[in-house]
Amino acid sequence: MHSDSDSAPLEDLPRVRPPRQWRRLFETLCVIGSLFLGGFGSGYFWSTRNADAQLLRQRSDHLAEIERLQRAYGQRIDRAAGAVADAAVATTNAAMATTNAAEAVGEAADQVGTAAKTATSAAITAKAAAKATAAAPVPSSAGAVNSTIKRANERLQGGRP
Repeated sequence: MHSDSDSAPLEDLPRVRPPRQWRRLFETLCVIGSLFLGGFGSGYFWSTRNADAQLLRQRSDHLAEIERLQRAYGQRIDRAAGAVADAAVATTNAAMATTNAAEAVGEAADQVGTAAKTATSAAITAKAAAKATAAAPVPSSAGAVNSTIKRANERLQGGRP
């Protein structure tokens, strides 16, 4: 049998090999690719570990900052609550003082009203007493009145008749 024919069995066919340059190119690409993929893989592994550590660090920093802010604003709120409580007490005291003052004014008004009633009744009593004790006018004669008027007129005119 001829080994050059196409009808020969597959075991007898010559083996076709790629040229040496192509094989070297393929080997070089495999080495470079494995280096690249190895670097990529190790870089990925390193960056994920670093990112995990960074996240843990950031989380603890954020929790510390939140605690600090809560403490600071809690103190402010406590101070403000104290001031509000003091203002509430002062307002209550002012309201009580106003109520007491209003009651005192009401009592004074009642006393003034009572005094006014007493003064009115005293005035009525005094008027009645004055009427009762007043002397009745004495009737004078018409001649006496005329002579008094003449004398007054003479004085006004400077002694002329």
